Amino acid sequence: LTKAQLQKACSVNYRVKNPNFMEGSEVVVKSLKDAKDTEKFIVGWREHFVATVDPQHMPTGWRVDNPVVCGSRKDGDAYDGVKSW
Repeated sequence: LTKAQLQKACSVNYRVKNPNFMEGSEVVVKSLKDAKDTEKFIVGWREHFVATVDPQHMPTGWRVDNPVVCGSRKDGDAYDGVKSW
């Protein structure tokens, strides 16, 4: 292997742009069909967060199943997004 060969190899453009490449976040967003899918994803992500991180200092009243969309609660209570815990 010669010095000229090494220099030539170093100048090769080894990065080729993939026209079909999508960022991971874009793949996730495109997979969410509707509000129900989005809510299931968010609650699942919260469950993963709690199981993985085991947080010890969360805000008072924070729950995995807290409303994802203002105006809805699993327990049926009205929720205006400003309720004090």
